[in-house]
Amino acid sequence: MCLARNICSPSTVSTMRGLSACLLFLGLTRAADVYLSPPGLLPSRLSPHQASQVLAVHLGLDQFEQLSKESAKLDQIFAERDFVASGNQNALLLLVDERYALDVLPPTLLPNFSFNEPSKDYIFAFLKTCTRRATHVFSFVFASRSAPTKGVPRALDIFSAPTPVNEAFLTEISTLTDYIDAGVDRFAGLQLTSIPQLALSYGRESESYRLATRAVRNAIEVALSDRSVRFALLTYTPPSAQKRTPQLSQQSPIPPTAQQTSTRLPKVCYASEDACLNGTDACSGHGSCLSTSSQEGECFICSCETTKSESGQTQIWVGDMCERQDVSSPFVLLVGTATTLLLLMGGSISLLYAVGSEEFPSILTGGIAGALRKE
Repeated sequence: MCLARNICSPSTVSTMRGLSACLLFLGLTRAADVYLSPPGLLPSRLSPHQASQVLAVHLGLDQFEQLSKESAKLDQIFAERDFVASGNQNALLLLVDERYALDVLPPTLLPNFSFNEPSKDYIFAFLKTCTRRATHVFSFVFASRSAPTKGVPRALDIFSAPTPVNEAFLTEISTLTDYIDAGVDRFAGLQLTSIPQLALSYGRESESYRLATRAVRNAIEVALSDRSVRFALLTYTPPSAQKRTPQLSQQSPIPPTAQQTSTRLPKVCYASEDACLNGTDACSGHGSCLSTSSQEGECFICSCETTKSESGQTQIWVGDMCERQDVSSPFVLLVGTATTLLLLMGGSISLLYAVGSEEFPSILTGGIAGALRKE
């Protein structure tokens, strides 16, 4: 009835505003799922501080954490678990885009708990903190990705083409392999950025994407089979997905339609700045590589600049590689000027024609007629 009359009572408006606020809060909330091995009996939902405590203990980095009143609730859980085992203990921490997590996770690995990310960079800052602290605990830390030292394995020949996406994947899978083969107590913290890039470049149904996800899943399964490895995987929401969260208007109970327009991205969005510079020949010398957000996460594209020719004319560069000049502005100016001149000429001719077809007033033609009669 409220919709039909387009008039809502104050209570209805208040209810809709409350619903809009709830949906807005849910849209802005970034929930991260946490997978642990060995698993633990933990609450299904934890606060960010409690999650940090649990992960620190699980990965053997709890000596850097300070217990608070909030984390004291988990003391009994910590006491029941034997986190300090005899012999060398290893830790592996992975970050995966939540949209592709199920493609790389073994089916037997289930989430232990989830928590809300306080900020969009919280997960990545946590990874850096763990890696930095691990240097004081473990004999060897895989702090950076390692390139394949023995060439591309025969099973991964499909990725032998020297493209930025293939190189990123080979580097990440090589790091995982080196971690598994290492014989010392070790720690590795890695964000699997190549999986979203492969999905963007080849498609999730492509052979390349399926082979890559299968290789990562096999590496995780091997790590899980090693009882000395404390494994943790966190999913995160990419910034691009957070920005597309719909919001409801506070004045209308009808949700808005989906946005029709979107920012156009180039056909190729490079995984790193160096890859962008190499792949575009430094944006053809007419721009620079800048970071942006695509549907698959952060990547780099060319940002074209405006230059001056030797004659002093302004040159606007466009294209995925800033390889051609934008002639649309001069063309529009030329066409607009020509059209305006044609309209002015046509209007002037029409006005002259209309004036010439009218008869002169009698006061002007009387003298002429009298002179003619006298002759």
